Amino acid sequence: MPRKSFPGGICLAFFLLAGAQVVHAQSTDGYHTTQVFPVVVDTAAFAQRFNFRKLHPGITLVSPTFYPATGVTPTTPLACPEFSIPDPGIGFASLRALCPGLPAGSQFGFLQLVETSEENQPFAGFSRVSNPAGAGFTVEAFPAHTFTSASSAVNGLRRLAATPSSPSFQTNCFVGRINDSTPGSPTTAMSVFFGISDASNNPVGSTGFLSLAPGEIVRMLDVFAAVGAPAGNYEDAVIRFAPATAGGVGLVSFCTVQDNTSFGADFRISKQEWGGCIEVCTGDGAQDGHVNRRTLVQSDLRVPGEALPRAFAIPAGSNHQNTHLLFFRHPDRVQCEIQDPGTGQRAGGNYGLEMRLLDGATLAVIAGGNNQTGFGEVYLGDKDDRGDGANQRYLVQVESDELNTGSVRPYILHCQSGSGHTPGDSIRFNVPVDQF
Repeated sequence: MPRKSFPGGICLAFFLLAGAQVVHAQSTDGYHTTQVFPVVVDTAAFAQRFNFRKLHPGITLVSPTFYPATGVTPTTPLACPEFSIPDPGIGFASLRALCPGLPAGSQFGFLQLVETSEENQPFAGFSRVSNPAGAGFTVEAFPAHTFTSASSAVNGLRRLAATPSSPSFQTNCFVGRINDSTPGSPTTAMSVFFGISDASNNPVGSTGFLSLAPGEIVRMLDVFAAVGAPAGNYEDAVIRFAPATAGGVGLVSFCTVQDNTSFGADFRISKQEWGGCIEVCTGDGAQDGHVNRRTLVQSDLRVPGEALPRAFAIPAGSNHQNTHLLFFRHPDRVQCEIQDPGTGQRAGGNYGLEMRLLDGATLAVIAGGNNQTGFGEVYLGDKDDRGDGANQRYLVQVESDELNTGSVRPYILHCQSGSGHTPGDSIRFNVPVDQF
């Protein structure tokens, strides 16, 4: 199965222009201790108002840092005054009110905020950017961990000429890199690929590369002009960004579509399409080991003292079982199977294994069972059907089908889900039991 590698990341970026599907998602999980506003601004054309809320009583201290965009003076990050969020929250009328040390003139970039209290005190952030006429858009704070080196895309981009009844439209995009806070972190720049495709997924203009140092953000005015797009209108185009050098850094990318009469605009965060993943998996979706869309796992994590990880296998005999722990997110549709490592295909009925999926709380069987080596897409239920609405644990049990008495049966656990899942580490291994 394909994995993102380097310098193959460049090849992957060109592949994305040819046939990837855009992922649409934003989380309502908004309270965290490290937050990022992808864009903050204080200019004659746009102002930004901020609001912060917290969950727990007591002191919640927050330390903000402003990272100016390329071309803004000064060029170095600005540590803004630490502030306390009272009960239930606090607002700031502008970026300059939040960061009074901002130099005069137009300022824009991104803002990172870190909670600095003695114990974890998660907070949420919201802002609205508006022009003097009041037209504008919302920019929420995003948890810093969501910005990864996954290839990502912004869709619905426009370039339209003015007509007697409508203004012209222009798309501007921004690409940034989260600052490295670990002492001794490398300061070398990395290369980021970008390219545009039209509504039919045909490449538009030429592709290009940006160089980004830690904490740097670059504005691309009129992205269609930036790629040398042929003259004409474009509707529902897509721009894609992908790291072209190794490093696994956090990338921030987004676009604004503005009309050139009132300068009203909107905000569109990029969506992760293809990311690295743990073990062996396809890498589609977010770059997080706990939300893999597809996994092919055949061993436990290696622990200290082991030269190799422990391979998934059922020993010869009629009554042994392994239990794997997975987290799914419902409502969702999932499917799993056990594969023969020798063929990479679902194990046949004569392979000597069987599997089933259980609800981790009630232990009710959801899919699979006696003499079954996999199950097709199954619906996990509505939100109120499981765990009192909370996402929860699930169990996959793999055991002998009572017919294999002659040899050890290694296997690969292959699962797919629409909203992501964990790899399926084993929590019970070679237990002498026959349950189905």
